[in-house]
Amino acid sequence: MFSGGFRRSGLFGLIGVFVIAGAVAAIALSTGEGQSNPKTTYALIFVVLAVFFIVLFALQRSDMERVATGSVRGTERAVAEGGRTVENPATMSEPELWAALAVKPIDNAALEARENMWGAGRRSLRLGMLVTLLIFLTVPSIYLFESFLPLLIGGPLIAIAAIYGSVRALMPGGDLDSGYEKVDAAMAPLGLAVTERPKVSIEMREPVTPRMGPKIRGALVLSGERHGRQVSVRIGGGTSEVTVRVASPAFEAKSRDGKVRPPKDVPAAVAEALSAVPSSTRWKKLTVEGGPEGIVVTRGGTTEQSDALCDLWLAERLADAI
Repeated sequence: MFSGGFRRSGLFGLIGVFVIAGAVAAIALSTGEGQSNPKTTYALIFVVLAVFFIVLFALQRSDMERVATGSVRGTERAVAEGGRTVENPATMSEPELWAALAVKPIDNAALEARENMWGAGRRSLRLGMLVTLLIFLTVPSIYLFESFLPLLIGGPLIAIAAIYGSVRALMPGGDLDSGYEKVDAAMAPLGLAVTERPKVSIEMREPVTPRMGPKIRGALVLSGERHGRQVSVRIGGGTSEVTVRVASPAFEAKSRDGKVRPPKDVPAAVAEALSAVPSSTRWKKLTVEGGPEGIVVTRGGTTEQSDALCDLWLAERLADAI
């Protein structure tokens, strides 16, 4: 919630929920007690909720535009600077690391794909704003006008907007498919292509209550050849796994205190390579394993592409050392 440039809106949403709950309770206790028809209380509560959502959406939109603009400009700057030697990936931005790890020319298709990736996020945010607006036009009207007519009008409109958003995202060639195509084009300079996609379906969310919702199964897998070796990157379920296919002695190392620390019996080449990796808080929840099938770097609790790129750099560094 608080990573990837969305810290402001994330913090506001988390703290705001408790503030709004306190404000609503205060309004109800100070104005609603003993009233047979507390329309004024309802109106004040709805105004407080409306202000909260207006500020929240404004912050989310501002955060998204700032991150999107920064990503595009960072990519252009990184490409203009040319290939860089990566000494410490933890200090590099995602666009810088993406450009530095490229093994093929970065063409216009890749640049356009990275820029257009933000389109689905913008459309999703606009849909969320529309649905919230329809709810606020419907629910307060029911209480203030003491009529269910607003529900008969607003209910179908809310359902139509939600169904439209789901169909637009999940239909063949929709936002989801388009997003994977953009990922495929954006990762082509790194020698990787989308070889497996997670499956998204509308299912019963809970067996007790009849509530439907999207269910994601599987993971996004990128595979290809880099520096003469087969590489795969698997992201899904809050974890990432980077595999470099190279014959390796068996070992296991885990991150601790900003370093990936191997056991004492690890091969000398691996120990030397890991000791040369700069310390950083980015190296957390990390496990590195070697064996006949290759070097595997697994990270838990991640949703960011830059983390997977850091792990790719680490796995290839170890493969070079071996």
